[in-house]
Amino acid sequence: MARPKVAIGLPVYNGERYLRLALDSLLAQDYGDFELIISDNCSTDGTPEICLEYAGADGRIRFHRNERNVGAARNFNHTFRLASADYFMWAAHDDLWHPTYISRCMRGLGEDENIVLCASTVQFIDEAGHRIPEEERGRLLGGGYNEMNTRSLGLRERVRSLTSAINWYALYGIIRSDVLRQTRLFQRTFGSDVILLLELLLRGEIYVVRKRLFRYRIVPKSLDAQSGELPDADAPSQPPSHYTRLAISLLRTIDASGCAPADKIAMREDLLDNVTRDSRQWADLLHRENPMTEGAGEDPDPGRIRRLLVERAGAMCAGASA
Repeated sequence: MARPKVAIGLPVYNGERYLRLALDSLLAQDYGDFELIISDNCSTDGTPEICLEYAGADGRIRFHRNERNVGAARNFNHTFRLASADYFMWAAHDDLWHPTYISRCMRGLGEDENIVLCASTVQFIDEAGHRIPEEERGRLLGGGYNEMNTRSLGLRERVRSLTSAINWYALYGIIRSDVLRQTRLFQRTFGSDVILLLELLLRGEIYVVRKRLFRYRIVPKSLDAQSGELPDADAPSQPPSHYTRLAISLLRTIDASGCAPADKIAMREDLLDNVTRDSRQWADLLHRENPMTEGAGEDPDPGRIRRLLVERAGAMCAGASA
């Protein structure tokens, strides 16, 4: 059989509640040249039976079941490593896609070879599948979301956009496999999806189609629960410092990139400006995780938060930001 053009990786654990809806949505795509790779992370509910049923009915589905639960990060990565297609897309077991999602994203990728990922804007739905109004979405997410449309932007502007706001969903778009192979994929830390987005932005543009072709299901979780799902969390710290560790990881990712020294310095400075001053969401989160950084009254002190991040990120970042 000819190798498919697109591979869809669907990692799942105990997803029987929504899995059929997600599979039906993917199999209804008007772009048919794909394979669907399901990796079941040793589920204890009816997930394996549902997967086997669908795999028996559609030859595009490849079903793999882990002998033990390997953690979410490794399971996400496993679906990509099983793929050989030129383009790859991760799919969650509880989301939904318009029938034109894949075809529209593929057209977007074809417009410019500098585009490494193409997604669409997001329609948020609740547990019952109903559209979440904008004001309710803002309450659930703590604000808006970072659309991440960096089409035609230069390197510095692309990277700056990543930390201009929080809440990221673009990684559920279609990605060039050869570029994805150059990254570290998902790691076992909170915000590894954001770190992976940064690694992609260091290599090219993200194009977001301005149509709501992707429906993301919001199932309320604590930050601790989120950090255990996409991807695995490190051992929890006391007190929690999820966004502090994420900001430090992003700084270190810039440091470890192959970019020119001057570009690294500029990108680090942009990131530090965003998370300590320009984005109130980031500054408030970092302040709550590090209350010693407060200035007069209870407002965050950008300088104190900045120094904390630079110190913890390591000597390379500290030297460039002095």
